[in-house]
Amino acid sequence: MDVIIVNLMKYAYDHKITVILTSHFDSHTPSASRPDTKTIVVNTNWHEEKEIPFQMAHELGHVVNGDEGTLYYSSFSNKSKYERAANMTGLDILIPIYVDVTGYTFNNVSPFMEQFGIPSYLLNAVISRFKKCISD
Repeated sequence: MDVIIVNLMKYAYDHKITVILTSHFDSHTPSASRPDTKTIVVNTNWHEEKEIPFQMAHELGHVVNGDEGTLYYSSFSNKSKYERAANMTGLDILIPIYVDVTGYTFNNVSPFMEQFGIPSYLLNAVISRFKKCISD
């Protein structure tokens, strides 16, 4: 998991995004982003530790997408167009890193989704983005 976080940090650095990793929040305080300042805050004390890389990628997605306001991660926030787009961009960021680090070849996305606590409603998006990543 640490190597995934390191690679997400490299992605942020390459895109001039400031990342603040902190364990000082309550375990139920969500990660957040401020796209206008190109800053994300990642709660490393999150109660479901396996979700942290996807949360980080999701918050990076808000900045990359140029969303407005202060945005907080929620695994149930697929209804907002900003949240859905941040999930998609987050997958576009995380999947290539995962493939590069693990050497994964597409045949079953369930282990990936389980490893990072990705909500099941994103299954079709994960499948399509893995196919795209592997074919590129």
